[in-house]
Amino acid sequence: MKSVYDDWTGNVIPDADIRSLDPEAVRAVRATYLSEHYSDRERVSEMDDQTFLAHVGVLKRGKITVAAMILMGKSSERVIPQSVCVKWRLFDIDGTEADSRVINGSMVLAIRKVASLISNSTVKIEGPEGPIFVSTYRVASLTEAMFNALQHQDYTMGGTIEVLERENESVTVVSRGSFPDVRPESFVKGQNQTIAGRNGFLIKAMAEIGLVPNSGAGIRNFYLSQIHKRFPLPRFAITDDSVSVTFPGRREGPMARALDIHRNMEIQDILDLDRLDSGRYLSDKRMESLISSGLVTVYDGVPCINLSYEDPSARFSKGSDHDAVMQLIKDNGSVTRSDVVNMLRFRDRKGLTDEQLSVKATNILQNLRKEGRIAKAEGSTRSARYILL
Repeated sequence: MKSVYDDWTGNVIPDADIRSLDPEAVRAVRATYLSEHYSDRERVSEMDDQTFLAHVGVLKRGKITVAAMILMGKSSERVIPQSVCVKWRLFDIDGTEADSRVINGSMVLAIRKVASLISNSTVKIEGPEGPIFVSTYRVASLTEAMFNALQHQDYTMGGTIEVLERENESVTVVSRGSFPDVRPESFVKGQNQTIAGRNGFLIKAMAEIGLVPNSGAGIRNFYLSQIHKRFPLPRFAITDDSVSVTFPGRREGPMARALDIHRNMEIQDILDLDRLDSGRYLSDKRMESLISSGLVTVYDGVPCINLSYEDPSARFSKGSDHDAVMQLIKDNGSVTRSDVVNMLRFRDRKGLTDEQLSVKATNILQNLRKEGRIAKAEGSTRSARYILL
């Protein structure tokens, strides 16, 4: 697949012409373009296929390009390597491969075909105004993930897009090649970013047609659709030679429950809770923000997503600081100084620093010990656990 061009997808294929393209795929591309460029409908409808494809940028000097063949080429032409395909595999609940398909030819048709193969049931979710029904998977997200893989993958590594469906569990889209040095989560905050692609000609043509959104909006939609359905968030796995995104297909776990309970969370808080839920690093500053807003509670020094409808700070908002500490110990059986600091942060109205809160917690615990109300169960002063007497 090497050529004199830096971008293989922009190469002209000398022996190919308009007859090398699948008419059904050309119609699909035309329909997609018209749905995205409604104001251009009258002018485009009068164009023949050759003129239209030149208009959307998949031809070069009127000649068929590799990009055109990837998107719309007939598999019988044998111009594009057979490794450029979509491979779908279905695994049962035991992890055994139950079915598989390999679809060559027009990738526009292949991707939509694979999306239709994936089981997509309806899920009932209870809402404040009654039940709502959502699909297990958002079809637009599945197709966007595959189109993203198509435009950004490294074709020197074969060009196969793998779609792994785990029965009643998840769907994963895998492509070959590295990912830019940016976290996928960064696209969710609405800051448009340009991903430097290795297949510039193909990327530009697909964006012009309307097969993919610009500036990482597709990745943003992956997250927002899962949040809207109150499903666990998508999972990206990035290595030096592959990129995959997994869409959970089950509404289970702390993250889904948190989305049920805390309906008006900021997007940053949702991303932070997801990092906590998956055991990834979260800065002290962000953790403190989650704790102070009642989204995270600390039990025995371990931060956990708050899955209670009750605002945890309500139990500690009344009475003296000493009373609040006693209540905390009653609720948890035992506490550390760190637990007390986190609770005091709920009550703090003076904007005390962490160091000041730590001194305050130490003084309260020492006073309660002197009064004979609590005892040190184990550990040194810094890590000691305190229990009621």
